[in-house]
Amino acid sequence: MERSDESKKRLRVRWTHPVPTSEESLDFETALAELRGNDPRPLLILRDCDFCKGKDHALLDRTLDNEKTLLFTQWYHCVKLDRRVVEKSHPWHAIFADEKPPHLLILSWDGSKRLELDGKQKQSRLWDVLSDILSDEYKKSPELAIKAWQRHLDSFDTIISRRKELERQLDERLADGKKTRADKIEKQLADLEKEYKKTLELEAKTLDLILKRAPKAKTVADFDAEVVEDVQSSGSSLLDKIRKDKDKSPVGAGN
Repeated sequence: MERSDESKKRLRVRWTHPVPTSEESLDFETALAELRGNDPRPLLILRDCDFCKGKDHALLDRTLDNEKTLLFTQWYHCVKLDRRVVEKSHPWHAIFADEKPPHLLILSWDGSKRLELDGKQKQSRLWDVLSDILSDEYKKSPELAIKAWQRHLDSFDTIISRRKELERQLDERLADGKKTRADKIEKQLADLEKEYKKTLELEAKTLDLILKRAPKAKTVADFDAEVVEDVQSSGSSLLDKIRKDKDKSPVGAGN
């Protein structure tokens, strides 16, 4: 069954497309600090290539359901780099300096743990890698959170479907002048709205895996609240907020 629009807005990768601040070649630590900025999450880095041409083929399967993968990415700082990053002259070449550079690179925040994928990996392998890094960087289990989150999406889908049906019935009752029956439907819609808000609260708790590392200027609770706000809203994203924070401080400050 296709997900509702309410669920679909959670099911997308929130990519950043950073641009080097200079043309100078940087060492690994400096390049990583520039990519990382003030975002304290682990990094998922996708290197574009002539075959991908801006698509997410190295991350997302073109035949299977990618829902679990998409949910995993919400706890990552997802970065998509230009295909030229493999050239020695590129400022961030040190990130992909291996003889056979990976297509996907999953890193702990400080780069001390590095897991590489060629873009042709099986979904099970990808999920193991994504979960492995998250388990190191967060206090709560990402696997348990994924299962709970999918249950919340099921709830959203049920609520949205039921809301549409009740609204249809309400329109019919009002058009026929059946006010008594309309009052009953309005009561059901009000109860459904309470259920929707409760599901949002449960989702927020599920999203809060609790980062082991957070910006000095903010508490862990502050950061987790922004993640929830980003996932649950279609307005300005957390990454926009991170960029604003980055503009106010030198690269790597507060980390």
